[in-house]
Amino acid sequence: MIEAKNLTKIYRRKKKELKAIDKLSFNVRKGEIFGIIGPTGAGKTTTVKILSTLILPDEGNAYINGYDVVKDADRVKKIIGVVAGEFTRALYWRLTGRGNLEFFAKMRGLRNINERIDYLLELFNLKDYENELLMRYSTGMKHKLALAVALLHDPPILFLDEPLTGIDPLTAYEIKELIRREFKDKTIIWTSHNLYEIEEMCHRILLLNKGKKIVEGKVNELKKKYWEYKKIIVDCENPEKLAGIAEKIEGNMVEIKTKNVEEIIKKLAEMMENEDIKINSIKTVEPSLEDIFMAVVKNDKRN
Repeated sequence: MIEAKNLTKIYRRKKKELKAIDKLSFNVRKGEIFGIIGPTGAGKTTTVKILSTLILPDEGNAYINGYDVVKDADRVKKIIGVVAGEFTRALYWRLTGRGNLEFFAKMRGLRNINERIDYLLELFNLKDYENELLMRYSTGMKHKLALAVALLHDPPILFLDEPLTGIDPLTAYEIKELIRREFKDKTIIWTSHNLYEIEEMCHRILLLNKGKKIVEGKVNELKKKYWEYKKIIVDCENPEKLAGIAEKIEGNMVEIKTKNVEEIIKKLAEMMENEDIKINSIKTVEPSLEDIFMAVVKNDKRN
């Protein structure tokens, strides 16, 4: 459904060139939620803007359901919905919730849209507030309305650029559940700084750094490939006695990294017997996407 081939975008400022993305290639399958992560300035938003026809690439090509985002921009716009960063600024604060939906429907040339607007207001639990001015909406409600606007024409493809930034945990949970339940047939690109959010929602992820693809794949596959050890967290009364095998000590908590969990557990048992060390608890921690992110970016030569 989505294909990028050697995309490059260069920003020129004061005779200086900045490659926002550099020969970036990837594809997204139908019905997939594809996450794009990376440090600030990695090229996430630039990638979304090119794919959604908002800016032109300097090199390379991109296709949305077979349509070229440059040559067939008008066709692309009809099959995508975009929730861009700082998207609440695109809404009109002096209009009501329903007024915003009616306005954007007219802008897109949509007719006989009242039934669709009613459906979206109900879907996002905004029906009771449809006649309230947007300036009186909470941040979470504005996020929901922005999503509703993107879905007015029921597009098969969605671009969600930082869709949960700045909202309360309850609203974020409601939106995530809604996407899981109602958007199963849609193809989604999701960018975020929140690695736990990406790990929770996305089927595959792409890690960008300074405009280049660093890694791509399923989270579990990346954990196996880029995280060769497990972490053991020990809560003990005298952590200094574990200094010889500890990666990190904070208070009574000792972090140990190892490829052989059984060997470390055996050693801890021996220390409990021979060195009078009191251990309150031991737990093994699986790698998170954040662990992989930090390890890969740290080792990337472009840093």
